[in-house]
Amino acid sequence: MQEVQFGNPFIFEKVIEYLKTKQEPRKITNEELLKTIIKHIELEVEEKGEYTGIREMRKHLSYYTKGLKNSSVIREKINTIQAKDKLIETLIEYFQTNVNI
Repeated sequence: MQEVQFGNPFIFEKVIEYLKTKQEPRKITNEELLKTIIKHIELEVEEKGEYTGIREMRKHLSYYTKGLKNSSVIREKINTIQAKDKLIETLIEYFQTNVNI
């Protein structure tokens, strides 16, 4: 069970599942990933305000999207977005188009 751990808030859930079942943990769905990303954005903006929160989310989003189809394209886009609603809208569109949710 070897994975990149940055951008993987599910690691604790997976460890607990493995310790309980001794089975390879289930793969997190793309829908679960998108919901987690959106919640993270909302919490970050609530805590730090839109200006700082969006800028700080950019590094997290790079980790979240690493290895996904066309991830370099989405990372390039998100690095120019300054509004929470636009960021969420762009991510939903990306996941629907490229990641098949």
